[in-house]
Amino acid sequence: MVLNILVGLVLLVLIVLSSGVVVDIFERYVFRLPIKKNKVTAVLIGFSLALPELFVGIAAALDGKPQIALGTVVGANMANLSLIIGGLAVITVAIPIVGEYLEKDLWVTILLALMPFLMLLDGTVSKLEGGVLVALYFVYVFFLSNEKVTIKQSRKKFSGFENWGLPIMLILGLVIMAVCSWQLVQIIVAIAAVWGVSWFWMGLLLVAFGTTLPELLLLSFSKKKHKASLALPNLLGSVVMNSTVILGIVALITPIIIKESVQRGLAGMFLVFILGLFWLFTKSKHKLERWEGVVLIGVYLMFIGLQLILA
Repeated sequence: MVLNILVGLVLLVLIVLSSGVVVDIFERYVFRLPIKKNKVTAVLIGFSLALPELFVGIAAALDGKPQIALGTVVGANMANLSLIIGGLAVITVAIPIVGEYLEKDLWVTILLALMPFLMLLDGTVSKLEGGVLVALYFVYVFFLSNEKVTIKQSRKKFSGFENWGLPIMLILGLVIMAVCSWQLVQIIVAIAAVWGVSWFWMGLLLVAFGTTLPELLLLSFSKKKHKASLALPNLLGSVVMNSTVILGIVALITPIIIKESVQRGLAGMFLVFILGLFWLFTKSKHKLERWEGVVLIGVYLMFIGLQLILA
């Protein structure tokens, strides 16, 4: 049992480290696109940040354990919107809110983040519903890509090592994530059996915390570079990716059937509550202050405590 826990922790660390490498390489390519930083850029970075959840989700679905994927996605979204962004607000004193966040972005995120819960009212996300989730993501990206942006040709060119070294490192990072995710799913199943808890609970509390570490690293980098205003769009992109593409792909591989109605309902209620707090905190002053970050962290800790009681 102890060995399984240690191996699981090592696998999580490897997934996080390899994900960090992939995200860094991905950012190098994205930020050299011939466009200024805009919502499409945030979507692309959000996609890269969601890679750990994607690989764990696919591995769980292929192994016939889609509940692990559901728990991981729900838990990651909860952590992103409370623990991670709240922690950044505490560190940076205040996070400025820019763009059309209040008018459009938050509401689109709320709708897409809650869509899986609406589909789960009957306890199942079918293959058809999985296809709908994936389609919703492409509609989301399509409308963002049609927004007017200022074109700016990039003059930076990759060096010799970057031309051949970065693709090799990218492929290696993806392979490591795939292998470690498959092994992690096996460890989760073994630990859940010993502890007598559900696969959904394991993904919700344990796996999700580990897979959100890349977001924490990115936000720390944003703070260092005085670009905290980019943190929220990146997180929203990751949340949308988790709630649509990842769960959609999982459901397409194998339908998601979950019986833990109380835990699922509690997670949905807290997600709605956190999204509501975001709107309330930012609607007038267009920033997220330190004390509001503390509140978000407190809500996440309350959620974790209740889930532990229900385990």
